[in-house]
Amino acid sequence: MKFEIIENAINPALLRAAEASWPEISWSGWHRYQGKTADKYGSLHHSLIPRACAEALNALAESVSTRIGDSFIDYDMHAAGMHMLPPSGYLTRHIDAERHPIKTWRRTHSIVLFVNTIAEEFGGALTIGEDHIQPKFNTCVVFETADQFHEVLPLAEAAPYRKTLALFAWTHDESPGRSSANFSNMMQ
Repeated sequence: MKFEIIENAINPALLRAAEASWPEISWSGWHRYQGKTADKYGSLHHSLIPRACAEALNALAESVSTRIGDSFIDYDMHAAGMHMLPPSGYLTRHIDAERHPIKTWRRTHSIVLFVNTIAEEFGGALTIGEDHIQPKFNTCVVFETADQFHEVLPLAEAAPYRKTLALFAWTHDESPGRSSANFSNMMQ
């Protein structure tokens, strides 16, 4: 499986409630990644996530459970949780980290649920390899982590904030691997 798209991934009313409770950029629970590889916000800790968003993440975990094999979801949400790109935001081409920084886990899948729709003219598509997936409300993308280059194309200045919920699936594995994302554009 390169990636799988799941439409109507969770109860739409639950996802609308998550979007309604989505924090503003001034929320103390955001960490901003801003530099040459990214301009985005990510939630700092799972305990800070608004209740409706946490419930949507739990529903997402249940929804994808049959698509991740023997892997399991990290409910501490290391680097997962809530993500948001501001207007002009982006995430450059990279491969996700394979290793958990503390536990003896290897990441097997990345799971992204689009909380809002972004019209194509505003950018913000998730690109996996050569495929472009435009954000559409309640559409989930599940993709394998190993050697899977992906990026989020830049949003236009007039674009709305691009909101996603993200989970990672893991397996117990002590073999070596990358403990941080690889943003090298030289690798194919």
